[in-house]
Amino acid sequence: MLRAMGRRYTAAQFLARLEPLGDFNLTSDVIVGFPEEDEAAFANTLEMVERAGMTKVHVFPYSPRPGTVTAAADTVSVAVKKERGARLRALSDDLCRRRWQAKLGTVDRVLVDRPGRGYGDDYTPWLVDAEVGELVEARAVGISEEGILAVAA
Repeated sequence: MLRAMGRRYTAAQFLARLEPLGDFNLTSDVIVGFPEEDEAAFANTLEMVERAGMTKVHVFPYSPRPGTVTAAADTVSVAVKKERGARLRALSDDLCRRRWQAKLGTVDRVLVDRPGRGYGDDYTPWLVDAEVGELVEARAVGISEEGILAVAA
């Protein structure tokens, strides 16, 4: 795989660094519509996000900035950036749901940070009835739009 956006590493090198982490909940920022990004390059981005198992992608459209090498070369239309951003967000949502689904029946430690909600060891959101500030063992029993539905174990 080629280097993109002036990075000093390849996609393959990035994936190799992730491999020892195992079941790691990875999030990332991704810019879509970088100058000269064609459909094949964007398809590579989608593949990379899926292969890396990213569960949350913060998507930003490329926009020129003064002083950057490519500031004058904004070659991808706003409509294309918007469409690619929507596709990448949909993939991110799907990967997140897959991760949550895989946790059904498992038990995790959840730090409750507000009424009815907390985060597991991997920063996955859990919906569990426990006191704010408690660290509780919770069993995943379902998923919702907001996170993993759980009961105290």
